[in-house]
Amino acid sequence: MDLLSWIIGPQLIGIIFTLAGYIQKRFPPKKINALYGYRMPSSMKNQETWDEANHYAARFMMRSGFMLLLVGIVTTAVLCAVNLEHETFMFVNSILLIPSAIGFCVALIVSTEKHLSRKFDNKP
Repeated sequence: MDLLSWIIGPQLIGIIFTLAGYIQKRFPPKKINALYGYRMPSSMKNQETWDEANHYAARFMMRSGFMLLLVGIVTTAVLCAVNLEHETFMFVNSILLIPSAIGFCVALIVSTEKHLSRKFDNKP
């Protein structure tokens, strides 16, 4: 298989999530804004929720991105071992790419919202 076969697939989303999480951790958004950071109504209530949401989301993206990268590499190795035709291989990898991207984005939002709820909804 060629290099593209090892890039396209769930591991691509893993790389993107890991890099995005690293960038957000290294260069966190300082103030509430509409362009950069974890922008949901619950995170934009005040500076404290903004900082916590962005810190948590960055860590979540890095952890889940690394996990998805590993899963993608294993999946690609298994598909290579099965010896599929190139077109079939790329089709299966692409089919895995879309749900993994959507699933991890949904998981990021759900997990961060639950974290914010646990941390801030119990405060007076």
